[in-house]
Amino acid sequence: MSDTAFRHQAWTRLEPSLRESTTIDSYLQAAADLTGEVIEVAGSYSLSIILYGKPVTVGTSDRAAWDADQIEFDTEDGPCVEALRAGTASGPLDLATEQRWPAWTAVATLLGFSSAAGIPAEVSPGERIALNLYAPAPRAFDDVVLHRAALFAEEVARTLPAAVRLFEADERASQLEQALASRSTIDQAIGVLMTQNQCTPDVAFGILRRASQNRNIKLRDVAAAIIERYTGHPAAEAPAFERPSRRA
Repeated sequence: MSDTAFRHQAWTRLEPSLRESTTIDSYLQAAADLTGEVIEVAGSYSLSIILYGKPVTVGTSDRAAWDADQIEFDTEDGPCVEALRAGTASGPLDLATEQRWPAWTAVATLLGFSSAAGIPAEVSPGERIALNLYAPAPRAFDDVVLHRAALFAEEVARTLPAAVRLFEADERASQLEQALASRSTIDQAIGVLMTQNQCTPDVAFGILRRASQNRNIKLRDVAAAIIERYTGHPAAEAPAFERPSRRA
């Protein structure tokens, strides 16, 4: 399979996860879960990033891969750290003979792994992700597999800026939806107070605001309580909010 065909295949696996995930973490978790299927090797896989100057695992196919990563991060020493810090790929690694990172090698071996690799992929200048490969079988990751893994990591990295924009748009849409719901409840309460007090909208809003400040309760919650008190039923639902469609 050509690199172009493989990248397309990887993207067709990633795209549903990008569409269905609601956070960067959940998207990267889905990508980690897909790794073994995409590169066609049974093993344990994780994706790591640098966050606030520290390497962290953001997606892992199982607990063993997470545990193997953590000993690297505790000691700041290992193939994943090198991939993240220096952009250096490591692999294929034979844990029976590997001597560069003794603490990580010992823990990874105790976890049942015989093969490993660390593969960097650049998201933007100076910003990387690392795809970490572990397998119980010796020599599980040959050059062909590592090449596929590198292409897959690059596809994940390529989609991250678009993913960030999508999730930020979702967050803004959620905030707007909440704001519209609050506005609807407050408007209903103002109508109730105008009827009860024979006052103007400005005076009714002033009553709401003072009640909110005096009781240290959110304006929307005060409005909802007033509606239920005077009408005997909860505030009407806000008009349906149609979120923008998500496209990568």
